[in-house]
Amino acid sequence: MKLNHANLCTTDVAGLADFFTRHFGFELVAMRGNDAFAILRGTDGFALNLMRPGKGGGADYPEGFHIGFLIDDGDEVRAKHAEMTEAGLRPDEIQNLMRGGAATTVFYCLAPGGLLVEVSADVS
Repeated sequence: MKLNHANLCTTDVAGLADFFTRHFGFELVAMRGNDAFAILRGTDGFALNLMRPGKGGGADYPEGFHIGFLIDDGDEVRAKHAEMTEAGLRPDEIQNLMRGGAATTVFYCLAPGGLLVEVSADVS
C-alpha cells in the first residue's frame, strides 16, 4: 500500500501551487474554478491537491502542523535554503539537530497561504 494523495486547504491556491512547482519539482496537472482547486503531481506520481477552504472558513491547521520534504544531504538543504531566500520567502535559519540519535540538518519556511513546510536531510 502506498499513500496516493493529500488534500491541503489554503487561501492562496495559485501561490502555493507555484511554490510547490518552483521549489519541489511538482507538475501542475490542473487548475480549476478560478484558482480554487489545483492538482499537482510529484516526480514519484504522488498527487497533491490544493483547495480553498469552504465559504467563510480559513485554512486553519493545528499548531505545529507542517509537511516535510526529506532530501539527500545537508548541502542540498543549504542550497534549498539559499534558493528560497533568493525567491524572497524568508525561511527560518538552518538548524543542526539530533532526532532519535540521527543528526539532521533542517529548516522551516512559511509557504504562500500560511502552510508550514520543513526541508531536512539525515546527515549521520
